[in-house]
Amino acid sequence: MSSAVEIDPPDMASETFEAEQTVWDLGGFCLTHATMPAGRLRVWRHLRRGPLDHWCLVLVGGAGGKLYSRSLAMPYTGRSSDQKILSLYVPRDLFVDMPGLLDRAPNEFANDAMSGLLADYIASLHDRLPDMRAGDPPRLVQATKAMIAMCLAPGAGTIPATEDVIATALVERARRVIRQNLLTLDFGPDHLARMLGVSRSRLYRLFEPLGGVVRYMQRQRLLLAHKALSDPENRQRIVAIAEEAGFLDASGFSRAFKQEFGYSPTEARLAAALGAPLLPRSPARAPTERRDGDLSAALRHLSA
Repeated sequence: MSSAVEIDPPDMASETFEAEQTVWDLGGFCLTHATMPAGRLRVWRHLRRGPLDHWCLVLVGGAGGKLYSRSLAMPYTGRSSDQKILSLYVPRDLFVDMPGLLDRAPNEFANDAMSGLLADYIASLHDRLPDMRAGDPPRLVQATKAMIAMCLAPGAGTIPATEDVIATALVERARRVIRQNLLTLDFGPDHLARMLGVSRSRLYRLFEPLGGVVRYMQRQRLLLAHKALSDPENRQRIVAIAEEAGFLDASGFSRAFKQEFGYSPTEARLAAALGAPLLPRSPARAPTERRDGDLSAALRHLSA
């Protein structure tokens, strides 16, 4: 990382520490994943002699984590003891049509829907890179640019070809929110739409390919109940498991369960007890990876 920043222990001593970094050269962006010693305080400084005029979006904690913005052209000194950090390096030339967009970005993003969406997108980008094909990076660059623009300047417009990518990121965020609130009995589409910062109609359109948002939420609750019923160590009554999954009517739960999986809750529990648990049925090469952690080379490539 010597072309952009320097890292020191807080007392400026000569002690060392182990770290691991992977750098993905995406052609228009550079994504890094760094693992540092947990709880070990470090001092980060932007180098004044650094020739790179890039921005850096820093995500700590993965999906749902905290998002920060840095300009490598500006002086900066900070302290950190975070263990896992994702950094998306953004060349300034990529946003010549949106002057000042990232310059106006806050050093620390607020915990709102749009910032959360951008954080989730960066985390998802990292998770999905190994599965991408060699021809994907040009489209990926345009999609990432559109996502940044949409989240930092709503209404600025998006590239039509990236709308599917943005919708996918919204659905991924919605899924995470649903998982986190699955046991909240009064949690429904209206709550989800407010938490995502989208309209109710937009939310329903997003979940159309999955059979609708209500249908999706019910299936997740049924899967939760299925998991409990498939655990031979779980001694709860079926009605108690149904209530924990958000079904207050036992007969309604039994009908929904059988319609979803093709067998009753009792049959699912019996199969698990016999040691042959039933499985729920399903509902209807890549960017260059620099395992040497050569951030300098990747950033120079972005500047070319």
